[in-house]
Amino acid sequence: KRCYIYARVSTDEQASGEYSSVESQIDICKHYIEVQREKGWQHAGNYKDPGYSGKDLDRPGIQELLTDIRAAKIDVIIVYKIERLVRSIRDFYKLWDIFQENNVTFVSATQQFDTSNAMGKLTLNILLSFAQFERENTAEKTRDKMRQRARLGKWHGGWMPYGYNYNKKTQKLEINQKEAKAIKQIFEQYNAGQKPAQIANTLNNASYQTKTRIITTKDGKQKTVGGNRFNEDMIKNIISNPIYKGYVHLDDKEYPGEHQAIISEAEWQKANKHLTTKTNRPTNYAKDDHTHLLKGILKCGQCQCNLTPYPSGKKDKNGQPYLYYACGKVVDNGKNSDCKVRMLPAREFEAIIKQALQGLGQNKALINSAIHNTTNHNKKRIKPLELEKEQTTNALIKTVKEINRLVNIMKSQDMVGKEINNEYKVLLEERKRLENNQQKIELEIERCQQDTLDAENIARTLQAFDKVISVLPIDDQKELFQLLIREITVWHYDPAKEKAPRFERGAFTAKIRTKWYKIKLDLYQFPQIDEYYHSISGKLASSE
Repeated sequence: KRCYIYARVSTDEQASGEYSSVESQIDICKHYIEVQREKGWQHAGNYKDPGYSGKDLDRPGIQELLTDIRAAKIDVIIVYKIERLVRSIRDFYKLWDIFQENNVTFVSATQQFDTSNAMGKLTLNILLSFAQFERENTAEKTRDKMRQRARLGKWHGGWMPYGYNYNKKTQKLEINQKEAKAIKQIFEQYNAGQKPAQIANTLNNASYQTKTRIITTKDGKQKTVGGNRFNEDMIKNIISNPIYKGYVHLDDKEYPGEHQAIISEAEWQKANKHLTTKTNRPTNYAKDDHTHLLKGILKCGQCQCNLTPYPSGKKDKNGQPYLYYACGKVVDNGKNSDCKVRMLPAREFEAIIKQALQGLGQNKALINSAIHNTTNHNKKRIKPLELEKEQTTNALIKTVKEINRLVNIMKSQDMVGKEINNEYKVLLEERKRLENNQQKIELEIERCQQDTLDAENIARTLQAFDKVISVLPIDDQKELFQLLIREITVWHYDPAKEKAPRFERGAFTAKIRTKWYKIKLDLYQFPQIDEYYHSISGKLASSE
């Protein structure tokens, strides 16, 4: 994974020596990446904002970082501490939305904050809960203002309704005569029996277009949208909008507006009575409410692309849409793609993963043995680190004493020799080096301890998995999967043509409908139990 470091020191912090320097932050973050090398993490570059405050996002380094995230150049962002990136929850919420949209992991090297593991996600959820509360509180205040405006008959904002312009001086809607002509035509033709699609074609043939407006994109650029052809849904929305009979609408209530109507109330009522009769008819089309449990953690082993949710448009005998996870190359290239995995039936594949986790959770002896091995392994890793930490601490104490000795000498002499000055500078550099080493060692010790803790938490969750998974709401099931599983990789497998493969760790085979797949299940901070995966290989199947 391509890992980039972001470092920032404000002018005040530079003066006081807090957080040392941008270079020191980068050094600690590099070491963190090195500790994660088993995950395939690689240091790819740095973004710096020396001398900038964290009060907002108006910084060249952070803006360059966001541009590269949107260009899909970054997999992981690492900072020394969260406050190096942002100082407000609101700004972090904005950044997190961008990170999520672009599948970027966020890590704070010295605060055990890593969104690629379960504990980091828990910490993130707590942080975002505060941001969500603040956001909802602001939204409620905005909603109250909109209700007040609606009760006064004022337009309460949003997209400008076709047929009107907004006068900023009077703060009122005013009729746009050209567009109003099209509005009148729509109601006249609909009340005369024409269909919305026919009306849309008539307007398009007469060179009418939807309103244009200028918006600001996420990267700060101005963009003109609208100016499109009319379609059936647009005509229906216009007919059902009470703005045209002189009313404003909010929260399923209508209020007499202060603006001038384009259509009489009788014309509007006639059209909407006809429209309601048609739209209330039964339909075979239903909204798909299926949550994809494995979204974001499923990968095609052949193409190294994400497998993403993909509705086929067809339905089963119960009227439910067939849902798939499709390889990114298949989505992009269709039949021209050489991918053998192509599309996985979503419900059936999710059932296979449930079976695998349920079986693992029921084997307590196997889990306890794995945890015991993990704990012993981490203890062996920690012992030499603690010895190295003790040696570094003693060396640091000795260096500080030497610095204090030289400070006393310099205080007692009017003129300080060049040799003493040089020795003083060398000692300061040595102190800085030892402090950095001390932090690096502490990071590695914390990592070992966290690995053990996470493995124990995952083990407890697996043992309870069979009991809770069937009673959890679908959204909570998804969250549980996301907390347990780091990644699932899938390959096509043909047992008739291929010899039984020597699978990499954590892999097993399973049959879904008529096809076989090799599946590698990578759990967070939990050892791969090869004997379990070997025992279920070829025995899990789904034919739903």
